[in-house]
Amino acid sequence: MRRSSLFLTAVAGLAFGLAGCGDVSSVSAPPTTPPPVLHSGLPSETLVQRMRVAPTAVAYSGVRRIEQSWQVGVTVYSTSYREEVASDGQGRVALQALELIAPTLPPRSEELWHMLQESRDGFLFRYRDFRIHDVVQMAVNYSPIATGVRTEVAGRDCDELVFALRHGAAFTYNLAVDRETGLVMRCEQFATDGRVMGKVEFESFELNPQFAPDFSWDESSNQEQPLPESRTSRFAAVGFRPRQPEGDGGRFQLLESTIVRSPQPDGAGEITWVKSTLTDGIEVVFVLHGGSDPSLVSEDVMRVAPSVGPWNHVEGTLDGERFMALGRASADELLDLIASTL
Repeated sequence: MRRSSLFLTAVAGLAFGLAGCGDVSSVSAPPTTPPPVLHSGLPSETLVQRMRVAPTAVAYSGVRRIEQSWQVGVTVYSTSYREEVASDGQGRVALQALELIAPTLPPRSEELWHMLQESRDGFLFRYRDFRIHDVVQMAVNYSPIATGVRTEVAGRDCDELVFALRHGAAFTYNLAVDRETGLVMRCEQFATDGRVMGKVEFESFELNPQFAPDFSWDESSNQEQPLPESRTSRFAAVGFRPRQPEGDGGRFQLLESTIVRSPQPDGAGEITWVKSTLTDGIEVVFVLHGGSDPSLVSEDVMRVAPSVGPWNHVEGTLDGERFMALGRASADELLDLIASTL
């Protein structure tokens, strides 16, 4: 198992594991028939609470198959690979890419792919997988539906659940949740038109495994620091007055605020960012404020990058200060969150 890297490095290379690798084969467009609407009683609060803590509170190990499909412009890309995941149930976790199944890449490109996966393993564990980050916000924004169907994944007895946003267009998650532990054993992510965007499924699973004393757990190298509470301490820590989003009408609420640093584009020094992490209970978005810079243009300029699967990314300057926002939310929602900081 390997270390995670700087937050911005993980974000810049996310692209579902293949952007920049080259020689990526395309796939035919997925079917547009939406998943069926399934109705029954809501899953119990106990199960939802277990789902929130299970990824790090349950001791387990296993191998998962990851399948992802995304579109950039008119081109559709896909990737499939296996990874090993583990948790000691006490907060330590590990994630390691094992093999790239598809597409077939030249050796050097595949080596780069493994390096990218290694550099963002912690980021992928926390933010790629389906996760309930806040139960109250989840209940406000989502309609969890228990389908009444029981299934088996990697030898585990699971309940099938569906999570869909209550208002507005967003993604739908079809889940198979371990009845005993609350771990998500299979997750399928559907776009608003019914296209399958991604699937994460355990192929093998062991509960309460015996880990070797020298087992290599993930060690974060982010060097992120909590943002101080007082205004004076904040200015001393970052050198400018942090601007933080005030919400977008209620869907996203602040989860945490931290300080993160990244190299300057020209390599001369580094940029200090205040990173606000927000959640609607399931999805997570990041808003980063980098303070002012005399070299920046005076007029307001915001650039919207092409979507990469469900991820959107906007960045630019407002009032001569750097801003960036990214996450599994629409570009308009990200721009609204940036605007709310002013």
